[in-house]
Amino acid sequence: MALQAMTSVRAAHDIQRGRTIVVQNGAPGTVVNTRPGWSDTTYTVEFTEFAGAKVTLVGLTMGDVQPS
Repeated sequence: MALQAMTSVRAAHDIQRGRTIVVQNGAPGTVVNTRPGWSDTTYTVEFTEFAGAKVTLVGLTMGDVQPS
């Protein structure tokens, strides 16, 4: 089942770009956009890190986030 915009989510695992962890497992976030594709829906999610910084990631899937 696809998530809707403005759904609260948490990172399902550490999300990396290269060797850098940009979002830690369990970080809270909000779905800001959804994009249905031929094989899977992708999400744009704005995460709020524990220090208060905001990170927006595009192209995440249900394997990357879980509803909170």
